[in-house]
Amino acid sequence: MSELKQKAVVFWQQILCGSKKQKKRIAALSVLCLSLALFFGALTVAQPKIRHSQLESLVTQNVASDQMIVLDYGTEDAKIKQTKAISVMFSQPHGKYFTRVETLLTRKEAELNRTFYYYPVVYDQQAIAKKYQLDPTKVTFIFFQDGKEKNRFVVDDLSDLNQTFIPELNRLPMWRLRQSKNK
Repeated sequence: MSELKQKAVVFWQQILCGSKKQKKRIAALSVLCLSLALFFGALTVAQPKIRHSQLESLVTQNVASDQMIVLDYGTEDAKIKQTKAISVMFSQPHGKYFTRVETLLTRKEAELNRTFYYYPVVYDQQAIAKKYQLDPTKVTFIFFQDGKEKNRFVVDDLSDLNQTFIPELNRLPMWRLRQSKNK
C-alpha cells in the first residue's frame, strides 16, 4: 500500500513540475473524464423519468376504463408484494386483443365488480415475460395474493370473448374455487 502511495505522490509531483503543455493535456483529459462521468450519471437518472413520461403520454392518457389503474413503469414488483390481493393485466398497449379488451371494458364497465391494475409491457419485454411466465404479445391477467401468483388467464384462450371475458375477470381472485374445479 505504501508503494502505491509513493507512486501516486511521485506522479503528482511530476504533474506539478511538468511543462505547461503537459499540464494543459492533463487538465483537458480530466475535464473530459469528468464530463463523461456526469453525462452517463445524468443518463442513468434521466432514463426512468423519460420512460415514465413516455408511458404517461402514450398509455395512461389513453386508458378508457375507470376500472383500470395503470402501474408506473418498474413498480409492478413492489406493488404486487405490498398489496395483500391484486389483479394485474400485463399487455402491450396495442394489438388486436388489447383493443378488444379495452372496448369490452368500456362497454361493460358496470358489470365489472372490481378495479385492476394494468402494467404496459413496453420496455424490458423479455425480462417481464421470463419473470411472470407470460407471452408479452398476449393480454394476460394474473391474480396475486401475498405476492404469489394464485390464478391467471390469457385473453386469447377465451372461447367467446364478448360473453366470457367480464365473468372470467370477475372470477379471477376466486383462485380456490378454480383450483377445486381443476382437481
